[in-house]
Amino acid sequence: MELEVRHLRALCAIADAGSLHRAARQLGVAQPTLSTQLSRIEQALGGPLFTRERTGCRPTP
Repeated sequence: MELEVRHLRALCAIADAGSLHRAARQLGVAQPTLSTQLSRIEQALGGPLFTRERTGCRPTP
């Protein structure tokens, strides 16, 4: 999978917002859509990019 600009925008929005819900709102998409997109990106890259917690998401080291 080749990362597209929309994928990079999604990753940056999640990192900046600190949560999938807030990032989805900023990007104008539904949260489940963004969550699915993130899962596909992570699967293509071979590992988790964010740690999901009750309080939000944080980038993995």
